[in-house]
Amino acid sequence: MATSTRPPGVSARARVRRTHAERSQSTQQDLIDAAIRVIAERGLANASTFEIAKAAGVTPGALQHHFASKNELILRAALELVRSDDRDGAVTVWPSPELPLRERAPAAVESAWQTVYGRPNYVTVWSIFMACRTDEALLAHMAAEREALRVRLAANFMRAFPELGDTPGFESFANLVFSALRGMGVQEMFRPPSALSGEQRDMLAELIVMRCEHAGPRRSAPALSRRRTPGKPATPPSSTT
Repeated sequence: MATSTRPPGVSARARVRRTHAERSQSTQQDLIDAAIRVIAERGLANASTFEIAKAAGVTPGALQHHFASKNELILRAALELVRSDDRDGAVTVWPSPELPLRERAPAAVESAWQTVYGRPNYVTVWSIFMACRTDEALLAHMAAEREALRVRLAANFMRAFPELGDTPGFESFANLVFSALRGMGVQEMFRPPSALSGEQRDMLAELIVMRCEHAGPRRSAPALSRRRTPGKPATPPSSTT
C-alpha cells in the first residue's frame, strides 16, 4: 500500500496554493528581469509592455495580471536594481578597517566601482530615476528607497574608515565620495569609457587617505542622520546612490 508523502497537517489544496504562489512569484521576477533588459537595450520610452512581455516569454495579458500598470512594473524594476546594488555592496565593497589605510582606501573605491557604480545596470537605474521625476507616486517611492540606501552606505563607509569618527562633516564627506562615484558611473553611458576614470578613482582614494590622516587617531563611528520629515529638525544635506 502506497504511503502519502504529504507533510502532516498539510492538505493537497494548500500544497497547490503554494505552487501557484511560487509560479506567480517566478513569473513576476521574469517580468522584472525582462523590464530591466528592455530598458537597458532600448531606453525607457521604448520599453512598451508588449516588448517587456515578449522578452519575458509571456503574453501582455499575463503581464497585466501581475502588474496593474507599466509604472508599477517599472517601479519594481528600479527597486530591484537599487536593492541588488545594496546587497552586493554590503557583501563585497567594504574592506576591513584593520587593513592599512593606503590599502583600504583604494580597495573600497575600486570595489564600489566594480560592484555598483561601474556596472551597466547603474546607467539603467538612472534612466528610470530620470523618467520618474514627472510621476509623483513613483518619485516618492524612489526617494524613500534611495534615502534608506544612502544611510546604509554612509554607515558602511564610516565603519570601514573609523579614523573619521565624529569629525565635523563626516557624513557630508561620505556623501561626497558616493557623489563622485555616481558621476563617474553616469558618464559610462558615453562609449568608449574615458581613460581618465581610473585616474579619477585613484584621486578619490587619495582624498579619503588625506581626510583620514588629517582626522587623527581612530574613533568610533557615530550614528547617521536622515533627511528631515515634517515637524522634525533639519539634518545635514545628503546625497543618494
